[in-house]
Amino acid sequence: MTQDGHLFRLDALQEIINIGGGNAATSLSKLIERKVEMEVPTLEIMEYDQIYQKIRKEDEVVKAVLMNLIGDEEYGVFLFVVNPENAEKLAQMITPSGVELTNELIDSAVSEIVNILVHSFMTAIMKIIDIKMVSTVPIMAEDMFGSIISSVYMEQEQYDQQILIIKNEYYSLGHKIEGSLYFVPKPGVLELLLQQLGL
Repeated sequence: MTQDGHLFRLDALQEIINIGGGNAATSLSKLIERKVEMEVPTLEIMEYDQIYQKIRKEDEVVKAVLMNLIGDEEYGVFLFVVNPENAEKLAQMITPSGVELTNELIDSAVSEIVNILVHSFMTAIMKIIDIKMVSTVPIMAEDMFGSIISSVYMEQEQYDQQILIIKNEYYSLGHKIEGSLYFVPKPGVLELLLQQLGL
């Protein structure tokens, strides 16, 4: 494929991600009852060391929510990453005032937010392409960012040194909603999406 052809396909994927992420922002707005906006999503091929330089330090402890995307086959996994302090801020957005935020309640609230984001993202994508998809229940983990991101990519059979980063970030009232939503596809899934678009 020519360089122009490669860029055209990436642009098409970018548009799918824009639509899915925008739909997720709208759903999050309804949940927290204030406007949520989305940054232009990241769609970039990076080396592993670039991830830790550009996105998050390898040894930073984070909370991560994982949801697998399945249909006729496994399509990949959504991964939401947030540090523990900002997980509490997210939980406060949807928890009634006066309620004591235990670690269990924080994890439950963040998982619910991610569940809404992922389902909204998925619904938007299914309107564009003729593929039926469902997601598994959210699973919460807490570990170093490097450990989580590398294990997720290996589980999705992505063993290359260069990996595709698909990441969405959201803002509300000018403040970043700390936490990034990633999609890690199984091999061949991006090509399948492009075929559905006739590309």
